[in-house]
Amino acid sequence: MKIVLAQCNFTVGDFDGNFNKIVDILEEYGSIADMLVFPEMSFTGYYPMDLIERPGFFERQNRALRDLLKVTEQFDCVVVIGGISENKDSGKPFRNSLFLIKDGRIIFDYSKKLLPNYNIFDERRHFEPGTDSGIFEYQGKTIGFLICEDGWGESADSNYDSNPLKEFDNKIDLLVSINASPASEGKQKERIDIYSENCKRLGAGAVYVNMVGGNDEIVFDGNSFYMSKNGEIKLKLAAYAEDVSLIDTTLIGEMKTVDIHGANIYEDFYRQIILGLKDYVEKCGFRGVVIGSSGGIDSALTIALAVAALGAENVIAVTMPGPFSSGGSVGDSESLCSNLGVRLFNVSIVDAYHLAQKRFTDSFGGEPGRLTKENMQARIRGQIIMEYSNNFGHLPLSTGNKSEMSVGYATLYGDMNGGLNLIGDLYKTEVYGLSQYINRINCSEIIPDAIIEKEPSAELSEGQKDSDSLPEYELLDAVLKLYIEGEFLDNREIADINSIIDKYNFKDIASVMKMVDRAEYKRRQAPPIIRVHKRSFGCGRRLPIVQKFVSEMPLL
Repeated sequence: MKIVLAQCNFTVGDFDGNFNKIVDILEEYGSIADMLVFPEMSFTGYYPMDLIERPGFFERQNRALRDLLKVTEQFDCVVVIGGISENKDSGKPFRNSLFLIKDGRIIFDYSKKLLPNYNIFDERRHFEPGTDSGIFEYQGKTIGFLICEDGWGESADSNYDSNPLKEFDNKIDLLVSINASPASEGKQKERIDIYSENCKRLGAGAVYVNMVGGNDEIVFDGNSFYMSKNGEIKLKLAAYAEDVSLIDTTLIGEMKTVDIHGANIYEDFYRQIILGLKDYVEKCGFRGVVIGSSGGIDSALTIALAVAALGAENVIAVTMPGPFSSGGSVGDSESLCSNLGVRLFNVSIVDAYHLAQKRFTDSFGGEPGRLTKENMQARIRGQIIMEYSNNFGHLPLSTGNKSEMSVGYATLYGDMNGGLNLIGDLYKTEVYGLSQYINRINCSEIIPDAIIEKEPSAELSEGQKDSDSLPEYELLDAVLKLYIEGEFLDNREIADINSIIDKYNFKDIASVMKMVDRAEYKRRQAPPIIRVHKRSFGCGRRLPIVQKFVSEMPLL
């Protein structure tokens, strides 16, 4: 059987654009393939959230489905594609479904049985689980169809009532799974390990087609594949890019196994963030981005990533020296922007800062305190960035890393101003690692060593350093990773982290945890953060602001 794996970048709610992309692939491959396989929820994009319930949304999808039925009349192949179907039984009004389309009609359909409702997922809010078998006979082959979570079997949420894979035991020749599986650290290895077990146990090859592209905070990495019944990858599609490829399953025995090397974690971070920003800007219709450049590592990395995603011509940087800025604040910003070809504006905030202090004293009858003075500077800078954004239509990018966002080391309506945060899921130590990776792959000092080597400081008061308020980042990040992501770590990671945490005493650990809990109100007001870890701030970590529970450190 000749099967096309169509790894597409779909936009939520763009029915015309998504339909045209599907038809273009069908017209190119429909005459030479037996089966074309598209991702989960191809018509609508993943995930539409409450748009599903909006009047006309489901009807608009069905119009696209009917139009596709007409197009398939021209071809002999079968199209496997994901969409929404109506649930005519009790429960939620819709199902997350897969359609087999041939000769202008739906010859088989299957609805997702395992609806994820954890971390970033909320499918049970809108869908009712499917109940019918995923087995279908086609061209003399018995095929088992699945939708994303269905294929994770015993690894899936233990609260599920069933395991769809079990009905395929000793019954199928081929497994076909359509997916909208988001990227996160280590995700592709997990997929391959799970499907290797599936294929060996079932004695069947597997077609795994995943979505690619950025939608809000979530980035889909593609990485679709065909796996033999022995658990060997025979075809792998691109990571973080659209890709379409055909495989002839009758030639599997003659094909070499694709050597899947584990990607450098920073390569994954780099490509994921770049795709996330590129799609966010293009799909939302922004002209470019604007970033405050402090001369520090966080803003430097954000600018470098923005240039890689959008091109230097679409990136604006603004350095805003204040009364406590070091010489490197401007000088290092100039070196960075010169290296990247980015236009840099220099806007001093000194006069505005002194005016703000005077206004405060005149209005409230006393000099502002140190913290107020520090936040004044951050908010003046935030205002300047927002003014540029308002006037020129550029998306403002905030520059807080995960370590800072965790403990609240950021100013609301100041450096937290922005429409998107590229590095908010990178711990400070990872910010350094990714910066060094960028220099390494460019074989040059794109991000100046002076920026990478300088001691971190917000430069909001005389001689201020991050270490005045925070533990050293190696220790801080270890505590944060265990506290925030502990349930996702393996034993080796936990052992490594605990060897670092041993340098802490319990009081220090409790202090960090308290800072994390107290900063929830700030994170609730932060811009969206591109997700790279398994547990990110935003929709993947939902906690109340008002609460009295004192957490315990897990797994110590």
